[in-house]
Amino acid sequence: MSKICILTLKKNIFNNKVSYSNKKTKNKKKINFKKINFWYFKNFKKIQISTKSMKIIKKCLF
Repeated sequence: MSKICILTLKKNIFNNKVSYSNKKTKNKKKINFKKINFWYFKNFKKIQISTKSMKIIKKCLF
């Protein structure tokens, strides 16, 4: 399963970490993923979405 949220299409971000002496090293920021059970056509599907997507779902449903 890829590390892309299916609802918001968020993915990992690559950036440079800059030291005091201005040396640059590669850095990767990961997304906060959660696995949830989602009710879909009379059965549960396990999906992996970001926490931002979970907030959006809760806001729309409740």
